[in-house]
Amino acid sequence: MNFADPVELLARRAQASPDHIAIEEPGRSTSYEEVVVLAARFAAAFRARAGGQAPRVLINLPQCAEAYAAMFGALMAGGIYAPNNLSAPAIRQRGVHEAFEPDAVVAAEGTLDVLGIGPTDRRWVSLSDLPAPLPRRVWAADDLAYVMFTSGSTGAPKGVMVAREGLAHFIDWALLAMDVRRTDRWSQHPNLGFDLSVLDIYGALCGGATLVPLSRQGDRLTPAAAIRRHKLTIWNSVPSVVDLMLRARQVTAQNLETLRLLTFCGEPLLPAHLEAIFAARPDVVVHNTYGPTEATVSCTLVRLTEANYRDACRASVALGDPIPGMDVWLAGGESDNEGEVMICGPQVARGYWRDPQRTAAAFGEAQRAGRIMPTYRTGDRAARNGRHLFFLERVDRQVKILGHRVELGEIDAALRACGAAACTVLWQGELHAFVEGTPSAVLADLRAALAARLPTYAIPAHFHSIAALPRNLNDKADAGALIAQLVAGAGGVTGAQPEYQAG
Repeated sequence: MNFADPVELLARRAQASPDHIAIEEPGRSTSYEEVVVLAARFAAAFRARAGGQAPRVLINLPQCAEAYAAMFGALMAGGIYAPNNLSAPAIRQRGVHEAFEPDAVVAAEGTLDVLGIGPTDRRWVSLSDLPAPLPRRVWAADDLAYVMFTSGSTGAPKGVMVAREGLAHFIDWALLAMDVRRTDRWSQHPNLGFDLSVLDIYGALCGGATLVPLSRQGDRLTPAAAIRRHKLTIWNSVPSVVDLMLRARQVTAQNLETLRLLTFCGEPLLPAHLEAIFAARPDVVVHNTYGPTEATVSCTLVRLTEANYRDACRASVALGDPIPGMDVWLAGGESDNEGEVMICGPQVARGYWRDPQRTAAAFGEAQRAGRIMPTYRTGDRAARNGRHLFFLERVDRQVKILGHRVELGEIDAALRACGAAACTVLWQGELHAFVEGTPSAVLADLRAALAARLPTYAIPAHFHSIAALPRNLNDKADAGALIAQLVAGAGGVTGAQPEYQAG
């Protein structure tokens, strides 16, 4: 398949409009020409750290021009990158570093200790000492573009390997579907360790728009006001951000005045979200998309307007139709209209980083259009109602919280590491932790200990002390019995989750 590589698209934009603002941050702006030059200097540094070979680059920076340029620089050098989530606990950030084993690390000097390295480590790339630019390398379709580390059931991060072809296919589609324009001002809300940020970065910079990273806490906590303040035309986030806007009563025509498009992914979009948006801005367009990290951000789309959105609403909003070049179908259900979501096409990832067993369990191959294409079992159950596909639930113990994938087994592992010998975690609209033989008075301390190991959104809202965990015939914790206890009113200490966790 012939798709323009993101590096080539960026170079074309810089050649056509070198002085056009590519990235607008508080107090500074970076032109397209400056982004390309900075990326090429990063590429030279990365190749040098890798001994002239294709480098592996860990990006340990917040949302900023240097982070975005480093991503393009890794691709220019023929390498791959992995962005770290700086809002995650230090132990998790270090876990990504250890799993990825990078040749080069891009980070501010003051953050190196989090990764367990120092300024004398030859892998560190100082932002203040970059070499002369390096010419772009030729890439192949199967070359990897990036590794996105997500929640792993053992407690260790799980790296999803996305190929250059998959990224190029996704961006080629996104630029057309979103009709990206030079005059667009595109929000960059998700943190860089969350793959929803991929759409922002490559969509804006490959489309010639201006990318506006929302890194300030005020922008993140008042997103509707940020839309007005920065005169944004394209908004991209998880639907939970709309809940934050609604609680603050910020979904108004004045706040959303400059928007022409809102796009959502990462968790179910609800009819109430659309009702509020279209009540404020009946002329705006909303894209609801679906896709796991393993399918390069998203692989379906439904385009919603004030005139048609009601037809796409049930308990949640429809997932949409497969994007061109991708196949989505249901398997393993009682009928063809219900089952596990299966995905096939060039955007399917190449597996999990250094984890052949898990890769074999989730990925496969299928023949499509005369080509053998990769397939992925999502673990999501969905149903077809008329022409629309609707999400039902997870097949396994993986849930989405504020758009972030969380494996309940990872929380189990963290609880055990904090001293809870026998425990399990359930999702019933909120996270519930059941801990065997632990006095209720100790549960609050256990919650505090988890804060050093897990992101805030992954810390259970409710902790329950239980004399003995009920067991099923396989000697596993009996989730059904625990749910029954919840319904009956099991005791416990409640630690309220924040209404919203930025990122």
